[in-house]
Amino acid sequence: MNRIKKNAWLSFSCLAAVVFTIHICGYDAIASENAAGWRSLYDTILRWLNFGILVFIIVKFGKTPITNFLKGQKEELAREIKKIEEEKESAVAKTEEIQQKLDESDLYFSQLKNRIIEQGEKKKQQIIDKAHKQSLMMIDESKRKIGNQILTAKDKFRSELVDASIDLALKRLPDEITSKDDQKLLDNYITGIN
Repeated sequence: MNRIKKNAWLSFSCLAAVVFTIHICGYDAIASENAAGWRSLYDTILRWLNFGILVFIIVKFGKTPITNFLKGQKEELAREIKKIEEEKESAVAKTEEIQQKLDESDLYFSQLKNRIIEQGEKKKQQIIDKAHKQSLMMIDESKRKIGNQILTAKDKFRSELVDASIDLALKRLPDEITSKDDQKLLDNYITGIN
C-alpha cells in the first residue's frame, strides 16, 4: 500500500512540475508573435490567472490525498522509528548480557586457573615426596647391597686367607715337624679319644 501511495505522490508531483514549467517558461515562446503592447500585459495576467486556477484545483482536490499521504508517511516513519528503537534496545540488552557473560567467564577462567595451579603445586609436592621416599629406599637398598658385598668379600677373604694359610702350613709344616712332634700329637690325640 505504501508503494502505491509513493507512486501516486511521485506521479502527481511530476505532473504538477511539468504543468507549472510549461505555464511559466513556455508561454512566452508560444505567444511571442507580433502582439501589441496591451497583449503582453493581458498574457501576463492570464498566465497568473491560469496559475491561480491551477493552484486552486491542486489545493481543492489534491489537499486531502496529499494530507492523507503525508499523515501515512508520518505514521509509517513513526512505526519505523519505534521499530528501530526497539531493535536498538534489544541490541543494547544483548550487548550487556554478552558483556556480563564475558565478565563471568573471565572470573570462571581465573578461578579455574587458580585451581589448576593449586592442583599442580599439590602434584609437584607429591612427586617430590615420592622421589624423596624412593631415594631413601634406594639409599637403604644400596647400603644393604654394599653390606652384603662387604660380608661376601670378608667371607671370601677369610676363605682365601684360610686356604693360603693351609697351603703355607702344608708347605712349611713338613719341614718344621719332627718325629718328636709327631709322637706328641699322637699322644694328645689318643688322650683326647679316651
